[in-house]
Amino acid sequence: MKLIFLVFIFSNRFSCQGNNTLEIDLINYEERNERTLAKFLLDDYYKNARPVRNSSSILNVTALIQIYNLVEVNEKNEQIKLLLWFPQSWRDEYLTWDPEEWNGIEKIIIPKAMIWVPDGNIFNTVAEAETMENHNARVRYDGKVEVDFNKLVDLTCPMSVSSFPFDSQLCALQFGSWSYPNNVLSFNVMGAWVHEKEKNSEWDIIDFNATKLVRGYNDTLGGANVYEEIFYYLELKRKPHYYIVVIIIPTFAIVTVSNIGLFTPHGVHGDREEHVSLGLTTMLTMAVILDMVTGQMPKSSEGIPLLGKYVLIEFAISIIAVLVSILVIFAHERMLYLEKLRQSGFFESSRRATFKKSHWPKWNKMIYFQSHETQKKS
Repeated sequence: MKLIFLVFIFSNRFSCQGNNTLEIDLINYEERNERTLAKFLLDDYYKNARPVRNSSSILNVTALIQIYNLVEVNEKNEQIKLLLWFPQSWRDEYLTWDPEEWNGIEKIIIPKAMIWVPDGNIFNTVAEAETMENHNARVRYDGKVEVDFNKLVDLTCPMSVSSFPFDSQLCALQFGSWSYPNNVLSFNVMGAWVHEKEKNSEWDIIDFNATKLVRGYNDTLGGANVYEEIFYYLELKRKPHYYIVVIIIPTFAIVTVSNIGLFTPHGVHGDREEHVSLGLTTMLTMAVILDMVTGQMPKSSEGIPLLGKYVLIEFAISIIAVLVSILVIFAHERMLYLEKLRQSGFFESSRRATFKKSHWPKWNKMIYFQSHETQKKS
């Protein structure tokens, strides 16, 4: 019985080895190309969990962000729109192979929707869109995976416009994993840079840098989760040429010419009312310009921006000039009125009428009339 049992065991063992050898032989006889390699890698792949064999190990993700274009800066809503190129790479322990067994294939390209990808998100976005949703991942034989994320994002950016249009803005982009704490997923920041051909007609990008922080957040179970977060700081400086040429210089010229016109010598007939009309038109122009400036700025507690203060000063100068012009007109009209009365002899007749009706002594009247006649002859 023992001999029969040993024969049975050895026969089963050799039959199993024959089946495995047959499977290996079948694989070896297949054509070695990217298609069969992708099928081999993804046949039993599970994309909903971290691709690590040891659950206690930390998965490192390398991130490099690039600003491809500064699309828009919305000061009124305190938002900026950026087109970002965001490549990320990591090691997937379940996507490895030996290039010698696969005809020297060292890299393949497969859809990123079929493998695990980190859930990195930009937290302070108002809106976000993937410009290329169905793009692929580059997989290397040692398990290194790289995916290029292209994003069009609207970010919140508190604006400081007190020195507008000579202002600079500092915006922060907060990036990190939404689900994985720092004990299972860690980010390696390679830096941040701006595309060399990036140009904006109104803004210059002065600096773009990154800082990694570790923050803890309380959960609803009475514990706390610690996450790694990357803060990318973008410093912008406005190009003031447009506002200088379109608002500052014309405003100064309008107010200067208006004030000169207000105090030019009057005509032969002494009419100056058209000067007041010129001043009122200038005031209306300043009010319209001030409305244009404040309409583009956010309602901030910092007050009126620098350009708004400039327009207000010009507006105040116009008001003062109009008031002074009105006083000059009033004084000039009064002088003309008194001159007409003097030429008509109104004061002379009034003085004579006053002396006739008075009860002065006779010698006092004679002295007055003699002195008055002497003045008329001279």
